[in-house]
Amino acid sequence: MRNFLFYGLVIFLMSSCGNGDRLFPKKHLGIYEGKQEAYEVSMNGNPILVPESDLELSLDYGSLWVKTPNQNLAATYEVKAKTKLYYSLIVVFESGIIEEWQLWKKGNKLIRKSIPPVPEVILLK
Repeated sequence: MRNFLFYGLVIFLMSSCGNGDRLFPKKHLGIYEGKQEAYEVSMNGNPILVPESDLELSLDYGSLWVKTPNQNLAATYEVKAKTKLYYSLIVVFESGIIEEWQLWKKGNKLIRKSIPPVPEVILLK
């Protein structure tokens, strides 16, 4: 009986350790789509309009890829916090840009938080 209890405890511990790379449930992985609204930036005192663009995002454990009509960007992320409603992600792009995103537990949405002058983007699965 003691051996059975011991083996049960070992199996439980091994299964707990095996999920270390899984930051959130697998159902959140996949393709998300959304629109980046047009916004204006100032370059040498002259306003420049950045046009609206479609975004496609592929989310995998530990990495993501953002596809726009003009470029493809690779990034890594880390779960900063877990709340009742969402996972707070710190996203680091290959260019060195760091952003805060939210992966919502319900509704299959991913929100790219606003960094002025770039507006917030909501991506849906």
